[in-house]
Amino acid sequence: MNGSLLVRLPKGEDLLAALVSFCLEKNITKGHVSLIGFLEKAVLGFYLQDTREYAVRTLDCSTQILSGLGNVSLMEGLPVIHLHLTLLQSDFTTTGGHALPGSILFAGEACITPIEGPCLHRGLDSATGLPLWDQTGM
Repeated sequence: MNGSLLVRLPKGEDLLAALVSFCLEKNITKGHVSLIGFLEKAVLGFYLQDTREYAVRTLDCSTQILSGLGNVSLMEGLPVIHLHLTLLQSDFTTTGGHALPGSILFAGEACITPIEGPCLHRGLDSATGLPLWDQTGM
């Protein structure tokens, strides 16, 4: 056994909130996330490096999650999911981006692999304006 945990994500729930809830339930503070499934609504971001803001795109239609890849770490003491999605639309075009709150599940299956060792915390990186891993204590 490799320690990976499999979870079916609940229909109608916010994707990121459902993953955080599972991590809280299983006490996962650091790990790898992969998932597949379908969304009823997708909210994606693309980080604009010049302005240090996310351009946001909302897809108010069903999409298939071809690939969801990300990680679990801590921010302000709570698990946070950093997740990127590749999505297939009904016309067989793909799109993707940084998963943002508001992405609503139709069906989802996730594999979360906890990683042992010291907790990994996110903090604001002044060089990029992003909440990146703080590796000063590693």
